[in-house]
Amino acid sequence: MREALLRPGHARTLAMLAVVTVLMVAMAAFAVSMQRRAVTSDFEPRPVFPELAERANEAQRVVIRSRKETVTVERDATDPALWRVTEKGGHPVKPQLVKRTVVGLADLELIEARTAQPEWHKHINLTDPDDKGTGVRITVFGADDIVLASLIAGKLEGSADIDGSGTIYVRRTGEDQTYVARGSFNLEQNPAAWLDTGILTLAQGRVHHVEVTPAEGEAYVVELDGEPDLAATPGPAYRIRGLDEGLEPVTDYAINGIGNALVGLSFIDVVAAEDRTLEAPVRSRFVTGDGLVITAEAEKQAKLYYARFRADTTAEASEAVKAEAEALDARLGAFVYALPTAKGADLTRALDTLVQPREEGAVDLEAVADPAE
Repeated sequence: MREALLRPGHARTLAMLAVVTVLMVAMAAFAVSMQRRAVTSDFEPRPVFPELAERANEAQRVVIRSRKETVTVERDATDPALWRVTEKGGHPVKPQLVKRTVVGLADLELIEARTAQPEWHKHINLTDPDDKGTGVRITVFGADDIVLASLIAGKLEGSADIDGSGTIYVRRTGEDQTYVARGSFNLEQNPAAWLDTGILTLAQGRVHHVEVTPAEGEAYVVELDGEPDLAATPGPAYRIRGLDEGLEPVTDYAINGIGNALVGLSFIDVVAAEDRTLEAPVRSRFVTGDGLVITAEAEKQAKLYYARFRADTTAEASEAVKAEAEALDARLGAFVYALPTAKGADLTRALDTLVQPREEGAVDLEAVADPAE
């Protein structure tokens, strides 16, 4: 080969091409080897928090912290099955979110080691939120503020699998080493999204009548219109009690809405009762056929409707209904709720918005006797 390279002419050219080809093949082989080494890792998958699975039931508080928001969820001191959101006046949370958070962290698995250089943390959103970083820190505390698990979550890597699990960059709090982890856990940073938004779920037709007392204007009563049709949409029919003969409803829809206002009632936000004052609320006293009494006080403030609720009973109520009222009052009385617009309107209607003068010549069909009688 050396002689061919030294010899002038065509043979030298061929020899040089051969040398270049050998070098290119060698470089390609080296590149493939390095690629295989990069793809093939000797990292053994392992749990992020090996002891958390056995200690998950010890969890007493979960804190999720980003640079813009903090969510604190705590176990109720008297009812261990109940968890509350501190930032929302201690309102109960959706229990499945707590389970998804703690159990999800216990099942989270490290599958690959990445950088341990702090200056690279910002590129995968693993800088500490306490330092205005882009990471999200989630910490699970046990009794006496013992830390059961704490990590900073960063960028997602790839998309979720069919079972909902995915991969995400993480690092344990206080460590520089980062990892790619696989699993599925709740990382919701909006306190309102944790809330169990149900207020009341009274059965259709259970409310017999509603005594409405506006801050200004005439009081009135809405009552069931005959036997309740439980299959009706959006609920059984109601009417205004003792309506003057010269008046008629503008629409039955609004009246029915008042009678059915507590069917599937939910809220969009909540505050502690001491943090929201109702200046001149409409008072609605809902009385059921079995003696449960729910009193709602509601008013519109700016663009939202707010309401507070109390529960009581009539003297004829059974012990079971009295126990129901006591439980409802304990749950509802500590809060003021921001309601969806439609439900808020149902709890704040003045009588003059529900009725209009009867047209001349119009016949009140209810006042006409049955010819068969």
